[in-house]
Amino acid sequence: MHQRWNGILLGIALFATGAAAQTTVTTTGSTANTVPVFTGSATLGNSTITQSGSNVGIGTTTPNTSFDLTAGGNGIFTSNSTNNSGVYITGQLGAYGALQAVNAANTAAKILVLQPVVGNVGIGTTSPAYLLDVAGLIRSSSGGIVFPDGTTQTTAFNQQGIVQVGNGNTSVVQALYVNSNLNGGNTVSAPTQGVWIEWNNTAGMTDFINNQGGGTGGWQFINTNSTGTPLTTPMVIQGTGNVGIGTLSPGAKLEVNGNVKLTSGSGASITFADGTVQSTAYTGVTCGGDYAETVDVAGSRSSYEPGDVMALGKDGGSDVTKSSGSYSTMVAGIYSTKPGVVGRRQTTDPKTSTTEIPMAMVGIVPTKVSAENGPIQRGDLLVSSSTPGYAMKGTDRSRMLGAVLGKAMGNLDSGAGVIEVLVTLQ
Repeated sequence: MHQRWNGILLGIALFATGAAAQTTVTTTGSTANTVPVFTGSATLGNSTITQSGSNVGIGTTTPNTSFDLTAGGNGIFTSNSTNNSGVYITGQLGAYGALQAVNAANTAAKILVLQPVVGNVGIGTTSPAYLLDVAGLIRSSSGGIVFPDGTTQTTAFNQQGIVQVGNGNTSVVQALYVNSNLNGGNTVSAPTQGVWIEWNNTAGMTDFINNQGGGTGGWQFINTNSTGTPLTTPMVIQGTGNVGIGTLSPGAKLEVNGNVKLTSGSGASITFADGTVQSTAYTGVTCGGDYAETVDVAGSRSSYEPGDVMALGKDGGSDVTKSSGSYSTMVAGIYSTKPGVVGRRQTTDPKTSTTEIPMAMVGIVPTKVSAENGPIQRGDLLVSSSTPGYAMKGTDRSRMLGAVLGKAMGNLDSGAGVIEVLVTLQ
């Protein structure tokens, strides 16, 4: 019994000791809904945290959102202490409203928002120069990009694909259409109006295509001054295919209002419809010294050469052949070296002929001659010699009627050679 009383007395003593040691807590302030905070060892005061309904505010007694942080706060820090990762939002939410998201080590800003004064957002840069400035790659996994005109682009521009340049009116098809994937030919899968430029895979060339609409079509190349006022139209390509240089209304496939020049020494020439080629302009003076006509020779023309004395063919299978036998009355002319004018009776293409040669019948022509009938002097009448294709001096007057080829304009003392002859058949 004595021991039981001792325990009761000990408990009463301990209770009295604890009651005597407890400190009385006092309060200051009377703001409603404010979370209290110890301002001293035994004093409770108002904190900067306020609860209004389900909203919590820091630095404001009237929070408008679930979490309302007023200007002047020092920021928010959240992290995962287990793996030392997390999100850091630091900065002074003041006049410039800088909001940054940095890495765990607080060494590099990954997102920077400047508002409300600037309003620029930077990703991967702390100094965004535009409303959105990204230092790195941007990915759209779906949806695409919406442009100011309301159009959406879901595929990035491919330089080997299609480029369409509009004319400012969304209700009208493209003014310029560039395509590099067509197969070529005259059929194109492009807008029905405007201009297209395409790479022609079949022909290996660039096609410039103009839809003429309700007009006559074609192309104009216009030169303007610095203000854009048209000055000249150097060249026009009509829808009909006519090309005008210096004229807006060409009346032929090519019409030039001005001079045409072929560069000297370039080997330039003009090919005419009959296949003949002219590299020297006609000035009233012929290029050579004789008039010739194209005639068919017996055999291949490779067996003949300029200067040969030509005679009528005997069998009628060809026009001419080399003369053979002296004083032949079948002499017809000389294979012209450089004819001034060439006449032609045939209607076939001369480029495909293997038997035609120009035979001079009037004029001064280099001619093969032989001194077998004596030396030739200037002024001698010439006839055919016994050497095929050569002429000699005629001395037998009784045999010269119808056999005279021409008159010598040069001399040959012996042997054989070439002199100029004035062709005068008689």
